[in-house]
Amino acid sequence: MLSLDIETYSEVNLSKSGVYAYADSPTFQVLLLAFAFDEEPVQVIDLLSGEPLPARVNDALLSDQVPKAAFNSAFERVCLSRHLGVPLSPLSWHCTAVQAAMLALPQSLEGVGEVLNIKRKKLKEGSDLVRYFCIPCKPTKVNGGRRRNLPQHAPDKWSSFKAYCQRDVEAEREIRQRLAKHPVNEKEQALYCLDQEINDRGILVDPVLVQEAIHIDKRFQVEASAKAYALTGLHNPNSVSQMKEWLSDMGVTTGSLDKKAVNSLIQESAGEVLEMLKLRLLMAKTSVRKYEAIQRSVCADGRVHGLLQFYGANRTGRWAGRLVQVQNLPANHMPDLDSARQFVRQGQYEALDILYPSIPNVLSELIRTAFIPKPGSRFIVADFSAIEARVIAWLAGESWRLEVFQTHGKIYEASASAMFGVAIDEITKGSPLRQKGKVAELACIAEGSLVLTDKGLVPIEQVTTHMKLWDGDDWVNHEGVIDQGIKEVMTYDGLCATADHLVYLKGEPWPVQLGKAAQLGAALQQSGQPSQQEPLTPASGKARVYDIKNAGPRHRFTVSSRLVHNCGYGGSVGALKAMGALEMGLNEEDLEPLIKQWRAANPRIVQFWWDCDTAAMKAVREQTTTQVGRVRFQYSAGFLFSTLPSGRRLAYARPRFAQNQFGREGLTYQGVGESRKWLRMDTYGPKLVENIVQATARDLLAEAMLRLDQAGYWIVMHCHDEVVIEAPNHQGSVEEVCQLMAIAPPWADGLPLNADGYQCAFYKKE
Repeated sequence: MLSLDIETYSEVNLSKSGVYAYADSPTFQVLLLAFAFDEEPVQVIDLLSGEPLPARVNDALLSDQVPKAAFNSAFERVCLSRHLGVPLSPLSWHCTAVQAAMLALPQSLEGVGEVLNIKRKKLKEGSDLVRYFCIPCKPTKVNGGRRRNLPQHAPDKWSSFKAYCQRDVEAEREIRQRLAKHPVNEKEQALYCLDQEINDRGILVDPVLVQEAIHIDKRFQVEASAKAYALTGLHNPNSVSQMKEWLSDMGVTTGSLDKKAVNSLIQESAGEVLEMLKLRLLMAKTSVRKYEAIQRSVCADGRVHGLLQFYGANRTGRWAGRLVQVQNLPANHMPDLDSARQFVRQGQYEALDILYPSIPNVLSELIRTAFIPKPGSRFIVADFSAIEARVIAWLAGESWRLEVFQTHGKIYEASASAMFGVAIDEITKGSPLRQKGKVAELACIAEGSLVLTDKGLVPIEQVTTHMKLWDGDDWVNHEGVIDQGIKEVMTYDGLCATADHLVYLKGEPWPVQLGKAAQLGAALQQSGQPSQQEPLTPASGKARVYDIKNAGPRHRFTVSSRLVHNCGYGGSVGALKAMGALEMGLNEEDLEPLIKQWRAANPRIVQFWWDCDTAAMKAVREQTTTQVGRVRFQYSAGFLFSTLPSGRRLAYARPRFAQNQFGREGLTYQGVGESRKWLRMDTYGPKLVENIVQATARDLLAEAMLRLDQAGYWIVMHCHDEVVIEAPNHQGSVEEVCQLMAIAPPWADGLPLNADGYQCAFYKKE
């Protein structure tokens, strides 16, 4: 085993452009290379100073028979490929960061070293040395106007830099030794290699579209600023203080000019104030930043590489988006997408201004289309249908849901049938009951949306039952957050949610769907406790979404300073009232039995939650192994493992018991929180099942990608439950891709899978 670490220099910003563009720069250099074979002492080669790379190291790098290991080995492999002038296959590379992530440990070398308390920890002074030697410096009189620091400028620092590089190899090797009992299995290693090949392959970019989109946005900003100046007479219309003063002079007082506040003011304004506020929103639209991210990351081959990080979500093993964040691209709904795309490519600003109500919105919808297949090819795009809903039904053995997916697939109608006790044949597409079933299945809030709690503003996925929620009148208790999977969301009036989510309008007692509110152009009801912080909500497109169960007697809570209804499953009497149960002829006294009937329709899922809760606690308390259906829980060497049907394990470090958010004894564990800090967190049955479902869906996508790769399909990108394939014209087909995706692996016998797809000349959402 060759353990290694390198230090490098490039004028390209690594964090903003990624390792491929970083190493692609003409200014790129490998400065130092530290290495050790097996347990030999670590040596450091000063390549910048002219020391040659030892032949045995060179031969090992070029050989697929010699295993190589590094922490975040993709960096070493890509950089050394550039240094040696030959592409290094990922087949013999092992990533210690991935091995750590599979135990849900931190994804930084320093973080893992601290958690494992290794002897040879990463040297903390290294960050200053990296800034000194690895990035350009600002020319000053003191440094003689130089733009780069070299060894001769600070010999002592250079000596320390070598020691830092050496220590990284020692730390990585010690971590690998400590994790030796938890190796990356063959399937995951094969998947890691495929992931690296996909990132090496990259995806082609339309440079004309990207460049013209940036130019058009700049022109729009100039013209919008000129309009703002003409309207207000302000020296700098973008100045918050100047704009507040102008609004005050116009009789409008506001404490903030963030997106939420401006959206709210628009609903109450007219004339010049309304025109200026709308202009401010358009000027603040940030979609063009995606184009700039593409432009920064594109390499000399015209492709963007490294868009996805393997095991980026270490709780479940899902991929994480990087650079352009393709997992959060705006949706496209324009019927004339190709025409708009051509107008932008040709730089026809005037045509766009005349034909479309908003140039920024056009640019936003066209971001996906910046990714194109190479000449002579087309994209085949395919995704799983309702994958997480299928997985939970299969794991829990919820037979009626499985039957729905195995037959007609009408989950909305089936849900309404179960909820309202009506025969499914009586629920037609236009039936109000079908819509109510759809609301119960879909309605939810996007991940990252800020919920107002008595502990402050908290992303919805982090809300616990220890926190009270503001329902517009009082601070209320609730029964916890429910993960609803990945779904299409929309953003309106500062709120990002599914179009089906129930919201309250100003002056109206009953909630309506967010999509309906948007069609009406109606203002959403402020909660009475507006937040002063911009919510972390994504643009329209796919996002992970959540709902909150039984939020107080009125079943309302505050998110993004808007009052919304908890209309997901788990809703109580208030939820049924909001969905029109009384208007359907039901009596008030009928509602509670109906709720019980609805919950009774999914008894196996509910039982699965709490069976997993009991089994996990027993595994830890008795340090034993327990089984719940297809899932196994095991305590071993300081970890609670839940073994998935695929055989992959999810890890919870250092589990122990403590009083949980429900006021009873429950499990806690140590892990990386949303703050990226290592801390103790609690868990219980539904959360464990959430992780199991997401992880199983991830494994199904992984298996599908391996099958597609073996069938000769070139995957160039994937996100959530979707794959994007670059296929030569007249080779392969949408039908074959969908068939390959819908094959249930041996470990998923009985799981009804389905995939839908289409082909296109540029990436889009069909």
